[in-house]
Amino acid sequence: MLHISKRAGLPAWKAWLIRGAAILLALIVCSIVTVIVTKLNPLTVFKTMFDGTFGSSRRIWVTVYRIVILLGISLAVTPAFKMRFWNIGAEGQVLIGALAAAMCMFYAGKMPFFQDPNVSLAVKNLILIPCMVLASLLAGALWGFLPAFFKSRWNTNETLFTLMMNYVALQIVKFMIAYRGFKYIWSSNGTVVGILNSDSSLGSYGLGWLPEVAGSRYLVPAAVIGLLTVALYVYLKYSKHGYEIAVVGESERTAAYSGIKVNRVITRTMVLSGMICGLVGCLLAGTDRTLTDTLVDGRGYTAVMVSWMSKFNPIGMIFSSLLIVFMQYGAKEVASRPELGLNHNFADILTGIILFFIIGCEFFISYQLQFSRRKKQEG
Repeated sequence: MLHISKRAGLPAWKAWLIRGAAILLALIVCSIVTVIVTKLNPLTVFKTMFDGTFGSSRRIWVTVYRIVILLGISLAVTPAFKMRFWNIGAEGQVLIGALAAAMCMFYAGKMPFFQDPNVSLAVKNLILIPCMVLASLLAGALWGFLPAFFKSRWNTNETLFTLMMNYVALQIVKFMIAYRGFKYIWSSNGTVVGILNSDSSLGSYGLGWLPEVAGSRYLVPAAVIGLLTVALYVYLKYSKHGYEIAVVGESERTAAYSGIKVNRVITRTMVLSGMICGLVGCLLAGTDRTLTDTLVDGRGYTAVMVSWMSKFNPIGMIFSSLLIVFMQYGAKEVASRPELGLNHNFADILTGIILFFIIGCEFFISYQLQFSRRKKQEG
């Protein structure tokens, strides 16, 4: 007989050992599928995936940037998820934050002060960038506040509400690009977006652009998200607010009975999630120096998987984000190599196999299988 029982507690090293075994097993299965389907050496495919993400210093920096953006969005949804508030609206919250930052960049370039050649670009950015951050935080906070307000007041479904807010944000961005001045940064065919406040005489610097450090424009976002990761870990684990979030997530009735104002916690936490998303949107707009309706590129939904895979642990999300980015963009590199003769569909198969094993291993971390034999009846 087979019995499934919940584990009372599993040491962290054993949990990561199970995850490592799952990844190793997934790679073995991927190798077998590769040999059967393509007749190629699986090591060649894996090497191509590695080259696509870490093959050069530039690719390493781009990969780091992709990781920190995904990590930042994952951090944003985690407080709400830990509270059992299913915030599926990170995509829209990040996008609306990016729009707010881009609008600051766009309209600042038309103001007399920012056009004054006697004022240095450093001084202008010292004023503009904090304004961009503040605008993004407020926009993200608004997008997080609305579903929380309706949930606490009329008990609306937060999943549907936050999901619909994604489409509202998307259409607002499309509207602003098409009809409100942003259209001039698009090429004549309307498909290629240009750079905000670009000036060839300034080289790698521009009005509202996040500064380059050590020759890389990706170091500032990495530093910001790194600090945010540590701060959120401390906030959730050691602060009073983090404790209230955990209690509300376990049981709203227990939280209310113990004196916690549940509606206030829900609203406060969703505003925090929205603000973090808005900050990530500001980092995207200031680093990519543009605005498109595909700027977030689905990472708001991928972040849901990263947060769940990491058991809402901000430190664990670093490794989950690394794995997801490696699989996604490594698979794209495989599909782009004509000598391999593979398309993105096969790359997606490999990605799906690995994610299946990673998600599936969480079952064996939370539950254990016990085998027992029936005793023969006496007599």
